[in-house]
Formats: sequence, structure tokens, C-alpha cells
Amino acid sequence: MKDRRVMDTKTVYSTKAEKYEMYRWDYSSSAIEAIIERTQMSSNSRFADLGAGTGILTRHFVTNTQKIYAIEPNFELRQILIRNLGVSPSITIIEGSAEATNLPNNSVDIIMVAQAIHWFDPEPARREMIRILVDDGWLVLLRNYGTSTNSERDEAERCLMTEEFGADFTVVNEHLKEKPVHYYFGNDDFHTFVFPFTFQQDWTGFIGSLTTASFMPDEDHPQYPKLETEARKIFDQYSNHGQWQVNGETELIIGRLSNKPVMPAITNSNE
Repeated sequence: MKDRRVMDTKTVYSTKAEKYEMYRWDYSSSAIEAIIERTQMSSNSRFADLGAGTGILTRHFVTNTQKIYAIEPNFELRQILIRNLGVSPSITIIEGSAEATNLPNNSVDIIMVAQAIHWFDPEPARREMIRILVDDGWLVLLRNYGTSTNSERDEAERCLMTEEFGADFTVVNEHLKEKPVHYYFGNDDFHTFVFPFTFQQDWTGFIGSLTTASFMPDEDHPQYPKLETEARKIFDQYSNHGQWQVNGETELIIGRLSNKPVMPAITNSNE
């Protein structure tokens, strides 16, 4: 029997690749600047982007580093990555995963993971990070999330992400085995920063970004017409002159990765 974790996490975005490229939110420019400053990134730096997707994060560093290894297991996402960045001499695009990057030992100074670490198999992914990273190298984690400005609007939008409108959390529920952040770093010596951003979406961008989520239905799903109808009502109600304001934050977690074994938490035997 095939390992469903490997099969599902590699193919979950296959039908969403083009939409992912067009509508997934970018990361705050201030977060990008902070990464360059904190890691002292230079033209001699080498970094690996694990779960690079279509290159949303990768593209920000094309002119800042000596070498970028963009690691992506999904074929469809990787083809867009090649289309977007494949001609850049500083980028090598690799079919691989966080658990098996196909990179040499101690080959990168910085590892970055953007909106992907929840798909990793924690133990082999951390082992692989230790293997490919130089001693005292950097680990950089990013994610975007929306922030609340209108509770009524937020609740209406959340209601779209339910089984009634075709949402399917099976893969997420089966494969999300997240570890605390300190597990990957191997210590608590990391820093967290939050950078707010805002931008406007038209209707196409709104429904497009909504349905890039792994659990949301594609156009060929039986519930998609119902989702689209209800989403349009919400968009028309809360948009302003055809523009939906997105308020969000980029969370940046950055620190040096320790190659020491992660010790399990000590529990009190009397409790």
C-alpha cells in the first residue's frame, strides 16, 4: 500500500497550481527585508527554499544570493516554478521534498520554509535540515494569515469554508502533525516578527485566493456553483466599488538551527 501521507501531500495542489500562482498572497516586503538583514544575506549566500511552490518567496532573493535551491515535490507547481524562474543562473530547481532534498551535506547557509512546514513529516524533515545546513546556519519560517477588521464579514467568509460549500478537510486532518516551532530549531533561541500588509482584490482575486486553499473545492466539484453563488453575495455586500480589502500579516520566525538532539519534554511522574 502506498504511503498516503507522501501521496497526498505531494499532489494536494496539483489541480490548483495555476490558481495558486495567480492568487496566493505575497509576503510583506518588510519581512523580506528583515530576512536579508538578520541573516546578513550576501552574494556569497546559499539557501534552500523547502516546498518552494511556484516561487512566491524564492523570487524575492534572485539577485541577493549566490545560489538558491528551490525544492518542490509537486510536478505542477514545479513546472510553474521552472517557467517563472528557471532561466535565472542563481536558481537550481530540484524535484525533492523537505524529507529528501537531494542536496549535498552542508550545502546551504540558510533554509527557508514559507507556508509549508505543516505538510512536513517532522522527524525526517529536521534530520534533512541538519544534514544540508552548515553549522550554525539559519532557519527561516514564514506564513501569511488574515487579520480581523470586521467580525461580521470575517464570520461570513469563514462560513464558506465548510462542508456545505464543498470544503474537505480529510487530507489536512490526516496529515497535519505539526511540531512546536522549537522542535525544528532545536532550541528556543529564535525570534518572531509580525509585519502587517493590506491590498485590494477584485471578484476574480477574491474567489481565486479563497479556492487556493487545499481543502476548498475546484470548479468541477458538485458544490462549487453553490460556493461561488454564496461567495459572490458576500463579496458584493462587503466590497467597496468592486474591491475587497485584504488585511493580513506575515509572521516571520528566524533563528539558528541547532544540530543537537531535541530532548523530549520532562513530565512530573507525580502528576
